[in-house]
Amino acid sequence: GSERMAVEAMKRGALDYFAKPFDPDEVARGVRRCLKTSRLERENALLRAELALSRTMIFRSEAMGKVALLVERVAARNVSVLITGESGTGKELVAKAIVRASSRAKAPYVRFNCAAIRSELAEAELFGHSRGAFTGADRARTGMFREAHKGTILLDEVAELDAGTQGALLRVLQEGEVRPVGEEKPIPVDVRVLAATHVNLLQAIAKGTFRQDLFYRLHVVTIHLPPLRERREDIEPLAVHFAARAAERFEVGDVRLSDRVLTRLRDAPWPGNVRELEHVVARLVALSSGPFIDDDPFGEGMSQPMESN
Repeated sequence: GSERMAVEAMKRGALDYFAKPFDPDEVARGVRRCLKTSRLERENALLRAELALSRTMIFRSEAMGKVALLVERVAARNVSVLITGESGTGKELVAKAIVRASSRAKAPYVRFNCAAIRSELAEAELFGHSRGAFTGADRARTGMFREAHKGTILLDEVAELDAGTQGALLRVLQEGEVRPVGEEKPIPVDVRVLAATHVNLLQAIAKGTFRQDLFYRLHVVTIHLPPLRERREDIEPLAVHFAARAAERFEVGDVRLSDRVLTRLRDAPWPGNVRELEHVVARLVALSSGPFIDDDPFGEGMSQPMESN
C-alpha cells in the first residue's frame, strides 16, 4: 500500500501500520503495542463504568463490576433497557446510574410504579387524559410520558401492567407518540424507556400474561442484577455504608461493626437482598448501646433471616 492508504487506515481506527517488506521484529513490537493499548482501553472502560455505578451503588464484587460495564456501555446509547433481578437487588439504582451517565442526565426523569396503581387508571396516568374522559376526571392530565419528554421514564415492575396498557405502551414505543384517554389526536414524545421487573418475563409470556412483542421492544439490552447471596463480597462494604447512614439518621455518632457481626451478615441467606440487609443494619444501630456494635444481628430482639427459596 501507499502512505496515503496508511494514513486513511489510521483515521479509521487502525492502531499501527507496517511498510513492505515487513520486518518480523518490528511486527512483533507493533503487536505488543496494540495489545497493551487494547488492554488499557478495556481497563479504562471498566473504571469509567465502576465510577458511573458507584455514584448510586456500593459494591466490590466481580459480578457487579460486569453490571457496571454494561451500565457504562448502554448509558450513552438511546436504547430501551430491561433491568431484571430479585426484589431488593437495586434495580432502581441501576436505572438512576444509567440516567446520570446518559446525554439525558439533565432532562426529566420520571419513575412509574406499575404495581402501585389500579389497572384501569394506569393508561391515563402514563399517557394522560382529557377532562371528563372518565368518571372522576374533573381536569385534564398531561401523563407521565409527556412529563418525561426529552428525558427518561422508568417503568418499575412492568410485568404488573394489564393487557390493555401493555398494548398502548407497545404503540408508544413503536410510533413515538401518545394518545391521551378521551382524545383522538396523538401527541409526539421523545422518551427513553427503562423497565424493571423481578418477574421472569419469558415465563410470563408462556402463561399469556405478558406480550411477547412488548418484551422484544423493552429488552433491546438486558441488565440482570445477581442476588446478594451470589455476591457476598459486597455485604461488608454495604453493611459499613448502611451503618454510617443509620448512625447519622439516628444521631448516635460514629459506629463500628465488629468482625463477628460482619461474619454473621456475610453468612446470612438474604432473600430480601440489599433492602433486607439495610433494614437489619439499621436495627442494629438503633438498638446499639455504644459506638462498637457486637450484638448478634439475628439474636434476641432481632428479626431472624428467612430461608431463601
